[in-house]
Amino acid sequence: MNVWLIFLTGLTTGGLSCLAVQGGLLTSIIANQKEAESKHPDKNLAFKSFDQLDWLPVSLFLFSKLIAYTMLGFLLGWLGSKLELSNGLRVLFQTMAVLFMFGTAMNLLNVHPIFRHLLIQPPRFVRKWLKNTTHGKALFTPAVLGSMTILIPCGVTQSMEVLAISSGNAIWGAVIMGTFVLGTSPIFALVGIATAKLSEAFQEKFMKVAAGALIYLSLVSFNGILVVLDSPLTFSTIGQPITSFFFGKTVAREFGGSNNEALIQTQNGVQKVIINAVSNGYQPNYFKVKAGAPVELTVRTKDTYSCASTFLMKSFGVNLRLAPTDKQTVSFTPTKVGKYPFNCSMGMYQGVMEVI
Repeated sequence: MNVWLIFLTGLTTGGLSCLAVQGGLLTSIIANQKEAESKHPDKNLAFKSFDQLDWLPVSLFLFSKLIAYTMLGFLLGWLGSKLELSNGLRVLFQTMAVLFMFGTAMNLLNVHPIFRHLLIQPPRFVRKWLKNTTHGKALFTPAVLGSMTILIPCGVTQSMEVLAISSGNAIWGAVIMGTFVLGTSPIFALVGIATAKLSEAFQEKFMKVAAGALIYLSLVSFNGILVVLDSPLTFSTIGQPITSFFFGKTVAREFGGSNNEALIQTQNGVQKVIINAVSNGYQPNYFKVKAGAPVELTVRTKDTYSCASTFLMKSFGVNLRLAPTDKQTVSFTPTKVGKYPFNCSMGMYQGVMEVI
């Protein structure tokens, strides 16, 4: 993703997802500091008055979290330059993120204790250390716990970590993780300070909103997995018959991307196709070619920082991994009439090549 989209992701869905997982640490800091204030109303305490300094533990928590994740992004980006994730491993990461987000939502809604098994837990010694540390009253407690949140990543954070690895660049890895965490900070700051001032009823309502957002995110990510695996059942394939039934075939064709695009012209016996992979998808995302004639497919990127830079068309064995600004070409000859999908490595962006 480009930096702006990464920030917006953190500001919206990423913030809700991370808050659901890591918000307990922040609220425990606030609760323990308030407890200390009530038992020792001494003006010389580290936190003199929560009415005046509610922002201080929250700021320490968020600042240390930003530093920790930026360093983690640098490391992940460096590792990405040394290794290349296979598509199977990417799907595995995405599947884990889906299960984690869905399990978190079910736990927030108290659906069933079985969903606790879908949550990622830090090692036992880390949990013990965190439990003991939250009872500390020193200034460094919020900072230490903020940095330790890297051991309890939310589903969207895990996606960003995969993106940092995929960047294959230490600096870009640091920028990706730092920008994302910076985007999540406003909602953490709002809830952290609100925890000290608002009622438990507000917190319960907010958690229900977070659960709804997580369910939506998990469904979208699950659909992406189905797209990458070339499943015949995806949201778009299911949606086309429904749209056709309610709105007619013309609207359904447009909804599914099957409008009457011009047929790719043949030049010297070759059908030359150029696809621009931009940060939010592919242009064009639908085109037609003739069966039996060679296809020369070129995919281009220009300042593209998203999974669209990995172009997959499994039906013809096409697997292109492009740099942010790059161009790669493959050739193949389609022999059977039909519609052949192409997509990014996470199934977020997709398109169709129709052979006639």
